[in-house]
Amino acid sequence: MRCCRAYTALAAALAVCTSLPTQATENGGTVVPVGVQSMLPGLLMPAGNYLYNYNAFVEGFSARDNRGKDNGLGMTMKTEAHAFRFLHVSNPDWLDVGDLGFEANVVYTRSKLDMHYMDQSTASGLGDITVGPSLGRHLGAYNDIFTLLVTAPTGDYDKNRLANVGRNYWGIQTSWAWTWYPRRDVDISGLAKVVYNTRNPDTDYQSGVETNIEYSANYYFAQNYFIGLSGFWHSQITDDKQHGDNIGNRINEVTLGPQLGWGTPQYGAYFSWKRALYSRNTMDVSQLWLNTFIAF
Repeated sequence: MRCCRAYTALAAALAVCTSLPTQATENGGTVVPVGVQSMLPGLLMPAGNYLYNYNAFVEGFSARDNRGKDNGLGMTMKTEAHAFRFLHVSNPDWLDVGDLGFEANVVYTRSKLDMHYMDQSTASGLGDITVGPSLGRHLGAYNDIFTLLVTAPTGDYDKNRLANVGRNYWGIQTSWAWTWYPRRDVDISGLAKVVYNTRNPDTDYQSGVETNIEYSANYYFAQNYFIGLSGFWHSQITDDKQHGDNIGNRINEVTLGPQLGWGTPQYGAYFSWKRALYSRNTMDVSQLWLNTFIAF
């Protein structure tokens, strides 16, 4: 299958945990990598070592309330996130159901937040580190990956600062992703993720359980090129809590946009742009991604 061979090395350019600011959850942040998993999320790489670079440029135009209206705070946001992900994949003899992967992610983030009646808040530096295993299966035209990731609070944090590169609490992510080739030059992919956030000990605030559903479809043409659409639905299924009391504040956002890329089994790159179509308790945002990889 031409698209499988040509683009297998793009498959893991997916799971770095960049802390992209939103407005729900504590101080408008999340450990969920919303928007990055837009290319073959269910296809695990062959056995070997891989290095990925993810670059996100996010702009928030206004903060939206529970009805999707501007909340009047005059909040705007700009964030750059530059991340590296190391992935090792093995195919042990004792495992008959698939391949094993292990990854480590680190991200450098620079954020700027503006809001009425407050000084501009900025932060930059290394964010929280994320590590964890994955299990990938290859079943003909269908592939999937089961992943468990843990985000440790290693990034800088100040409870008196609105913009932070660290979250100051642990995050546990579990996900199932799939990629299906209905024909040689088309792939359809999806990912479902649940994120549990622990309590921030400095603020006694616990963000609710988050869910993230990503979706994409791509058409392959010419020599190793593809074009497609991708997006995500990011939401919460439980309320935020502070001092043990439920305070609501559930995020709900939907995005969609085009993507274009090129790749070989050894290296590749792709652009992805997403625009918010629906925003509740979050920033109205646009995202521009440039993701690259190399096998070694």
